[in-house]
Amino acid sequence: MTWAIAIFSLAYFGQQSWSTLVMVLPTDLFPRSVVGSVAGLVGFGGAMGGIFFGQVVGYLLDHGFGYGVVFALAGTFHILAFVIILASVPTIRPLRLQRSLN
Repeated sequence: MTWAIAIFSLAYFGQQSWSTLVMVLPTDLFPRSVVGSVAGLVGFGGAMGGIFFGQVVGYLLDHGFGYGVVFALAGTFHILAFVIILASVPTIRPLRLQRSLN
């Protein structure tokens, strides 16, 4: 039982780290004036995804699919999201800031 708790703790740590990184990504990609709106859309997308996935899980379990399918899907979504982020943000480079000496 100790190993199960350790593995679940590690998985939850990784998931929460991912969530934090995704939530701060708009601050790196968008102008300051729209960061709040984009972050709100990211949160909305996450909430709707949670609702949809909950419905899909219920359907799968009701129709004889096991938890293995559910865990495989859950594990695949983070990788899929990372690929989408890489495809959406093709160039990552340092921001050029000019210092003003007033």
